[in-house]
Amino acid sequence: MTPNVLARLVEAQAREQGARLYLRVETAEGTESWTYRRLADEVAQRAQSLQDAGVRRGDRVGVMMAHPGQFIVTWLALLVIDAVAVPVNPRAPRVDRDRTLDIAGSRWLIAPTGGLAPALGGWMELAPDGKVALRQMPEPRSASPRTGAGIILLTSGTTGDPKPVGLPLAALLATARQVAEGHRLTADDMGFSPLPLFHINAEVVAVLAPLVAGAAVVVAGQFHASRFWEIVNRYPITWINAVPSILTVMVNREGAPRHPDRIRFIRSASAPLPLTTLSRVEARWQIPVIETYGLSEAASQVASNPLVQRRAGSVGKPTGTDIRVVDDNGIPCPQGTVGQVEIRGPAVVDPRWGPNRWALAKMRGGWYQTGDLGRFDREGYLYLEGRLRELINRGGEKIFPREVEEAILTHADVVDCAVVGRPHPLLGEEPVAFVVARHGAAEVPEQLQNWVPEHLSRYKCPAQYFVVTTLPKGATGKISRRELRMRVADWGSEAQ
Repeated sequence: MTPNVLARLVEAQAREQGARLYLRVETAEGTESWTYRRLADEVAQRAQSLQDAGVRRGDRVGVMMAHPGQFIVTWLALLVIDAVAVPVNPRAPRVDRDRTLDIAGSRWLIAPTGGLAPALGGWMELAPDGKVALRQMPEPRSASPRTGAGIILLTSGTTGDPKPVGLPLAALLATARQVAEGHRLTADDMGFSPLPLFHINAEVVAVLAPLVAGAAVVVAGQFHASRFWEIVNRYPITWINAVPSILTVMVNREGAPRHPDRIRFIRSASAPLPLTTLSRVEARWQIPVIETYGLSEAASQVASNPLVQRRAGSVGKPTGTDIRVVDDNGIPCPQGTVGQVEIRGPAVVDPRWGPNRWALAKMRGGWYQTGDLGRFDREGYLYLEGRLRELINRGGEKIFPREVEEAILTHADVVDCAVVGRPHPLLGEEPVAFVVARHGAAEVPEQLQNWVPEHLSRYKCPAQYFVVTTLPKGATGKISRRELRMRVADWGSEAQ
């Protein structure tokens, strides 16, 4: 078989970088490292083992591995043989695992030795020597379009019914190159990523972007606040791949980097970054924060702040993807006017590839409708205002939850918050807020009733505040507003 573009990239980097570090994995069990040469050798061996076990071009293969190093080697090996990798949360219960495999149309599931009972079709074990052993021949699944190398992810699990997003290898590499170029990654860089590898951010930003740049990366099996600075301080880390929830947790804890001047930037993605959190991080740690904007449906990043001339509150400028802001009729909005964000480009989901026929309903004249609301300033920086379906209509007045959340977060006793709409018999909807208080203070709701009107118009102020210990969030830190709306429905009007 003629080596594909990824196989050639991995081997070329092994020849050029050789014994230089590519990957260091930090888990509770210990540390393990892969040089570029070791990576190339193990990916080639794993690829051959997969083919020997029966995996063929276009087969959809679930990968359920908790060890980051073994996940990365297997994930790359599947792409190298032109198969389709389907990442599965290694901690998912069986019902969620099987749903992921079913929706993605997977024929196989790879897991560590002794890890699982047979799944939907068949399963393979990863033995200690790295060999893949076939344990059960799968029954042929219903016919589905066969493709070349790529991945299938499930998205919108926290805000709606999950859908399969298929991304070809070309889209993954195109975005990885944009990330590497925009962040100016070189062989002298070492990143740190504590994000889950079964999501697009870590796969493209933490795995492929350093590979493209010939750089190194330290990957943690899970985010542990107690070990965050320990890891950063142990290695010559030059940038950090984070999400707002991690930054919020860390800035409220003791500890800091020993050498902040060595860390060029902290990258924030996957969810909106509150301005208060950004300001506190930069003031306390003296490290610039680069806010970005990405979607699973576009292989991760579509916009990013430049390393210089950053704009607080903005997700930056388009990176390799065309972005426009339009009204309900698809007509471009004037500068500064909020509208619907649409994208197009080589990495944007293609309705003709894999399981993506659902995307036809989301396309308008070749543009993909993201469901996000935003606006451009005169210099071309994009500001996101929230999700279209999260917009609260209070008697005809439109309320953006993020604007209300930013006001609430300026209160000194508020650590985190989320605003959702609840039904109102006269106005249609009204906003309510869920608040995580710094000390669980019972008096915080009363304080906010007086505080927020000083920062917002009266109609935008929440009708009620619920103090909670935590907010429901997914693996990448995105708030599950659907779950919060369900809580409102269950609790009624009684304060909690």
